[in-house]
Amino acid sequence: MAEPAETSSTAGQRLSAPESFGVSTLEPGLRPPGQPPGRQVPIRVQMLDDTQEVFEIPVSKMS
Repeated sequence: MAEPAETSSTAGQRLSAPESFGVSTLEPGLRPPGQPPGRQVPIRVQMLDDTQEVFEIPVSKMS
């Protein structure tokens, strides 16, 4: 019996999510946008699985 040919699929396709027409920064050859100038404030977030993530949020000076 022949095995089916492997095809490239995304995580969304494997999870039966609707097709997205957006661009993911995780796709090969693409990079996330550069950091904006200014001060960065670290924000620590407690996730539902009890891990912690730190996000650097840019702060602009308010007039």
